[in-house]
Amino acid sequence: STYYGPDARAACSLIADGCNIEGVVENSILFPGAVVEKGATVEAAVVMGGTVSKAGASVKHCIVAENVTIEEGATVGAMPEGGLNIAEPGDVATVGSGVVIGKGATVGPKAMVSSDVKDGEEQW
Repeated sequence: STYYGPDARAACSLIADGCNIEGVVENSILFPGAVVEKGATVEAAVVMGGTVSKAGASVKHCIVAENVTIEEGATVGAMPEGGLNIAEPGDVATVGSGVVIGKGATVGPKAMVSSDVKDGEEQW
């Protein structure tokens, strides 16, 4: 079963069995084994199994493959300026399988990342 911590918040999302949610998940799909630590936010994203979003991470409007680690304070993607619109979805960041997004790193909304992003580095 999925664990929801005392401060977890999940809304309008499909969260598979076996996830660990202690942060915020909105309008997203999480596959089995996804972890959202306290202080992390996942919004309008598809997150595959085994992926960990650590404390303070922001994961928005993106597709994240399996077994990815998004370190503390990292940002992956961004919400479109006009908000969610299915007719015009805007830019969607993608992160490949097994990638590590370093502490404080930024992956921009148009980025397609297939290798590790170092601490503090930016990928656009």
